[in-house]
Amino acid sequence: MSERADRLLREAVRELAGTPHQPPDFAATAIVQGRRMRRRRQTIAAAAAFVAIGAIAAPYVWLRPDPQPPALGIGGPPAATTPASSPTPRPAPSGGWRNGPVELPGGALLLSAGSTRQAGPTWAYDSVRRRYVSVPASYTSVRVAPHRPIAAVRSSDRPTEVGLYDLATGKPQWFRTGRAVMGVEWSPDGRRLLATLQDRKTGTYTIGLLTPDAGAFRYYPVKTRPVSCLGFCRFTWAPGGREVALSQAEAVVGSPKVPPPTGPGLQLFAAEDGMPTRFLPVRGGVASSAAWSPDGSLVVVSTSSAVTVQDNDNPAPPAKGTLTAQLVSTQTGKVVRQLPSADVTWVTPSRLLYLDPTRPGGLTVVLVDPTGAEHERAELPLELVSSDDITFAAG
Repeated sequence: MSERADRLLREAVRELAGTPHQPPDFAATAIVQGRRMRRRRQTIAAAAAFVAIGAIAAPYVWLRPDPQPPALGIGGPPAATTPASSPTPRPAPSGGWRNGPVELPGGALLLSAGSTRQAGPTWAYDSVRRRYVSVPASYTSVRVAPHRPIAAVRSSDRPTEVGLYDLATGKPQWFRTGRAVMGVEWSPDGRRLLATLQDRKTGTYTIGLLTPDAGAFRYYPVKTRPVSCLGFCRFTWAPGGREVALSQAEAVVGSPKVPPPTGPGLQLFAAEDGMPTRFLPVRGGVASSAAWSPDGSLVVVSTSSAVTVQDNDNPAPPAKGTLTAQLVSTQTGKVVRQLPSADVTWVTPSRLLYLDPTRPGGLTVVLVDPTGAEHERAELPLELVSSDDITFAAG
């Protein structure tokens, strides 16, 4: 018998000897009692060890950083991602589609659909009556405000005016700008209309802001010259609604907030006064504010193999070339990957919607993620097959 076992047996004998009623088989009972005492002490020792280990390890567990989700890779050569098989398209809405919103993948809806060739009217969504109304084809541009029953319209016989078209009454209210209107775009909340204005005599570009509730334009000429654009000069909203962006051949000089010129990129200006604020190393044109990811870290741009710089003294349109759509990091300017289209709408932080330009005989919208993988397809009403100017609204 080991020394430890002998000590436990002796303790068991002393414990049993102190009881008033001793068992008949005293020796056997003492052995059993000794074994119980040994197991009990082993259990207590093991529990104490676990407690000690927990006390030592707890600070490291609490201080260990939370696991981070895998970051979206932006290294390596850009490449278009084509899925092995496309999802089966959701069938086109029936003939009664005008009486309700056309819901699209990702929770988006069809906001407007028309033709730049004036082949027919533009169908615009009235968010109050929750139906589509017809806007005459005489307007060269129709931009429906999100969440409001109005549209910004332009007409070829009113080159220096912008109209607010009431979708309920069918009547426009015209506002003079005194400058050529190069483009208009609603803020994501539909409360302000951004207009790109140009003085044809001086070539000066002006940020025009129209608040429908105030009923008047405010003008903020860009405070620096020259303004050299890649392609056409047109301001678009940046995420947050405090800045507007312009695709430039070089950075604007003249503000301490702007770094030295580093080549082509996106020049941002304060929407309230036209002063330059930031310069992003992103080469390419931005179709609209819908091309920015919600957090502003990514943007979809179009680039051309034959780029012509348009400046104040050279109003000629850019040369024709092969257009390429790219998803770009706004911080580094690196191309994440190529996409099938640059005219996209971010409908969620991780989903983009675009119109498939390759499908003949119909209109198909495609929902993809930033990796280019397709998740869902849907057909638009057949009556819109001739439309080439289509806008979506995030849900």
